[in-house]
Amino acid sequence: MEKQNFSKRFVTPILIIFAVVSISWIVYNLSWRLENEAIHHLLADISGTLLFISITFGVVVVYSMAFFRGATLFERVIASFANPLVWVIKEFFRMLTSFSITESLYFSLNPLVIWLILGIITQMGLLEIICRWRQKKGGVDVKVFSFPAFMAFFVGFSLVISLYAWGRGENVFSFYLEMYRVLFGAGVGI
Repeated sequence: MEKQNFSKRFVTPILIIFAVVSISWIVYNLSWRLENEAIHHLLADISGTLLFISITFGVVVVYSMAFFRGATLFERVIASFANPLVWVIKEFFRMLTSFSITESLYFSLNPLVIWLILGIITQMGLLEIICRWRQKKGGVDVKVFSFPAFMAFFVGFSLVISLYAWGRGENVFSFYLEMYRVLFGAGVGI
């Protein structure tokens, strides 16, 4: 496996998923303008689902492409987090239209973002092992099992499941809201 140039091994995988995220977000947000309600709902359902999948599972494409194009581990990790980070930053700026900078920063650490981060770590650990396995199957002399990759998978997956199992995520969200009240007060309407 030869190391391709930076653009091919790092930028291209990010841009592929960024294009899917961007197009699905645009379609989702503009679909309400269609007069035909059935088409509006169909487009919103498809683009919303694609948006969710590309943000949550885009790491499968990004990490794998970067791996097989010779990206370093550091490059693969940064590339895997690039699109979700852009999404969180976009949401931060969206929150600034109604909330303070500190409240918007706090929003950036909401339980869904934490789950997203843990999910990405889980996927990267598993993908590292799968990509190494594919290399070995292709004749490359590589050690398939990597303890750090296994730990990333195991710890990430365990935390995702544990946080969900604790009241199906409701307790995590309630804790998040309580911390908001402690930090920023009750807010409007409470």
